[in-house]
Parts: sequence; C-alpha cells; structure tokens
Amino acid sequence: MFIDYKLEGIHTNLRSVKEDDAEKILKLRNDPRITDFLPPLDVTVEQQRQWITKQRSDKSSYYFIIEDKLGNCLGTVGFYDIEGDHAETGRYCCIGEVQHSVEATILQSDFIYDVVRLSYLTSWVYDDNKPVVSLTKNYGFECVGVSQADDGRSCCLFKQTREQYFKKREKIVTNFLFLLIIIT
Repeated sequence: MFIDYKLEGIHTNLRSVKEDDAEKILKLRNDPRITDFLPPLDVTVEQQRQWITKQRSDKSSYYFIIEDKLGNCLGTVGFYDIEGDHAETGRYCCIGEVQHSVEATILQSDFIYDVVRLSYLTSWVYDDNKPVVSLTKNYGFECVGVSQADDGRSCCLFKQTREQYFKKREKIVTNFLFLLIIIT
C-alpha cells in the first residue's frame, strides 16, 4: 500500500517506497554497517522493482523510505501482514544518525496507531542486534517468544500494544528533544 503524502518530522520524513528506489534499497541492504542484522537479500534491481510494484498495491503492507530533510535516503521501515487489528513491523534499516532512527520510529508508530488504527504490533529481532533490541524495548515492546531464524540465529518475538506505545511515547519524545539539544 502507498500513501501519497510524507509523514513529516523535525529532521526526518517517511514517504512510500517507489519503484525508482529499488537500487537505493539494495545498496542500503548490502551496506556492511548493517548487513549482520538483516536477512540476506539476493535479488537484482529489476526483481526489487517488481517486488515494490506488487507491495505498493498490497493492502496489508506499508513500506517507507526514511529521508533526511534534504531528501537523502537513509533507510527503510515498514509494517506488513496486516490482519484485523494487528501487523508485523520490520523491514527496518537505517544508516542515518540516531535522531533519524528515533524519529522514523515515532512517525511510523503514530501512523500505525492513529491513522491505520491497529491495536498491536509484533516484530522479530535477532537477539544479538543489541541496538535494535534496546530500541524495541524502549518503545514499549515486550519479548513474548524466542525462536531460531533460518540462519540458525536466535530471535525474539516482540509485541507492542497501542496502549504500551502511547504510555511510552511522551518519554520517547522528551528524550528525543533532549537528544536534539545535545546534538545541536
């Protein structure tokens, strides 16, 4: 599914992925700074374009490009497998600064709970991906199960309810604004 407007933050925007983003996405997914924490993606640019075309019409999936205010592509984030009142969140990768990661998560979460009106989210995270495990917990997700990924690594299944997110949101935004003061 796509939206024809940007989700706008202070330093970060989210916009729906377009077919023209295929090459950028593959470059991001193969960036050595983040490949250890992502499932392998062995596709061509044309295959990625075709997948994006299909995804844009999939009513159970949203996929966003994370951009800075100059329009530079910093990463991706999405939610998918929407079924009833819940979905899985993921497709997350970001090479931007911490403020971009935090703001992208706030923008997407607000959209999920305020616009799409879902009740809860799940997310699989590699146990050894400490930064994302920490970020996930800070956003009110709780580990509700453990499993092994196809590559044999341990993963935690996290769950977050709408109530858990909004209970944490004020603290997240306050910490985010404090972070911006320190950075600038």
